[in-house]
Amino acid sequence: MTQPASIADSVVLSLSEWHVTDDPDLVLMCLGLGSCVALCLHDPIARIGGMAHMVLPDSSSGRVMGQNAKFVDLAIPMLVEQMQAAGAIRSRLQINIVGGARMLSGPAFAGTLDVGARNLDATRGALERLHLRLTVNAEEIGGTHGRTVRLCVGSGEVTVSTGGGTHEW
Repeated sequence: MTQPASIADSVVLSLSEWHVTDDPDLVLMCLGLGSCVALCLHDPIARIGGMAHMVLPDSSSGRVMGQNAKFVDLAIPMLVEQMQAAGAIRSRLQINIVGGARMLSGPAFAGTLDVGARNLDATRGALERLHLRLTVNAEEIGGTHGRTVRLCVGSGEVTVSTGGGTHEW
């Protein structure tokens, strides 16, 4: 795995942020994903990577301000469009999703909205509407623990870390 020389070689995405780059030395990352979902896109030929840190499933329930990745239904088409504008080819996109955990569990939270599951459903639905498929075995989702995800733009390698270990694609 290619490791960044320093944090300066990384772009850390906060809630509702997205980033597309063709800099092969950059690592895109989302830290501590809970119910949020990170969408990682990579074109291995053009060596273009993109990531979005999506917070909520549907923009109809909130105020949309500018081009941000807060809502899954808006973030995914926007990120794909930005990848293509940077030179990526849709048919070559490697797609990974990470996150969507149920962070509030236990008897006190029974029957509450599971934002993580709703985000995952919205992500799958948006990808399907765009006729895009996940890379084989490219999900690290659900559960009840947070995750950190890294996309190495040069190699396309995606690494997911949790309290219980690390998973690489």
